Amino acid sequence: MRLFEYQAKELFKNYGLPVPRSVLAGNVVGVLNALETIGLPAVLKAQVLAGGRGKAGGIVVVSDKASAQREAERIFNLSIGGEVPSSILVEQSFPHKDEMYLSVTLDRSERCFVVIAAKAGGIDVESLSGKVVRKIPLSGIDRPFANTVSSELGLRGSQSEQFVKILLSLEKLAREKECELAEINPLAVGGDGIMMPLDAKIILDDNALFRHPEFAKVHPLDEFEGEASRQGFAFVRLEGDIAVVGNGAGLVLSTLDLVGDAGGNAACFLDLGGGAQRERIVAALALVNKLPNASRILVNIFGGITRTTDVAEGIKDVLAGGPVKPVFARISGAEEEEAKQLLSGSKVKLFRTAQEAVEAVVKAR
Repeated sequence: MRLFEYQAKELFKNYGLPVPRSVLAGNVVGVLNALETIGLPAVLKAQVLAGGRGKAGGIVVVSDKASAQREAERIFNLSIGGEVPSSILVEQSFPHKDEMYLSVTLDRSERCFVVIAAKAGGIDVESLSGKVVRKIPLSGIDRPFANTVSSELGLRGSQSEQFVKILLSLEKLAREKECELAEINPLAVGGDGIMMPLDAKIILDDNALFRHPEFAKVHPLDEFEGEASRQGFAFVRLEGDIAVVGNGAGLVLSTLDLVGDAGGNAACFLDLGGGAQRERIVAALALVNKLPNASRILVNIFGGITRTTDVAEGIKDVLAGGPVKPVFARISGAEEEEAKQLLSGSKVKLFRTAQEAVEAVVKAR
């Protein structure tokens, strides 16, 4: 479960991490009132769970009330990854000369947390050069560990001391709250050398949420995740534009890998589960068809317990029910030929292999 920035920063404050003063506003009047507390210049930040907020125009610095009103009205009508902001975080402006990157993330393959730090921030972590990556012991990190990371970044004196405190607090937060990711990007460095986290990203491990009732009311489930949960699907909403549906977690995950390798980005992970029948196919496709950031649907089915003819009948039902985004499908296994016959002449683009289907759906962007 991903938290909004303002929720992540509340956690930061609880763990002693510095954050700029801020007020959450639910409408334009609230933004203008917040400026009385925050002062000018201020930063208006759209609160959405989708990525790419800055590039979409969801973060802007305002220096007077007229521009604040104009920008707030614009942001509240902005669609960012299919999300319209329900609130704006009005934050104290923090002039700075440098930006760093710092995160603690869960590495499932290594079964440990990893700290990633770099002296350049504000860009995707994959693009960072000269980054420091260190596995974190199960017992957590101590000051000597944090000092080593600081030293490898070339930090000295007051900056090193600040960085060590921030790293220790961030790691404690990630470990105690069982986060998949606790990220500061950018960690700004002011002209006086003061460090300040300007953005905060927290993704909680859904599998550990039952141990953290404090998050039960943090924010309601994403409407699509909530609906998927009620339908009994394993579903994760992602930030791309290709809705991926399959039967079996392994198959769906491998399909996500294929999409990524082909240069595409998945909009969701939806596992129908074993033995899915016609009604579940209909429910699944109806759900992903409503995802605002998905422009096409990739269905990858291997029929074993699941009858591919049920899948085909379900797809036909959805197509008959109204407009459906382009569907690319690989349907293989039991009753495969009958299923393909059922879909012949329909709008579904059928492919012999998963690779062929993935290449076609990515190319169709």
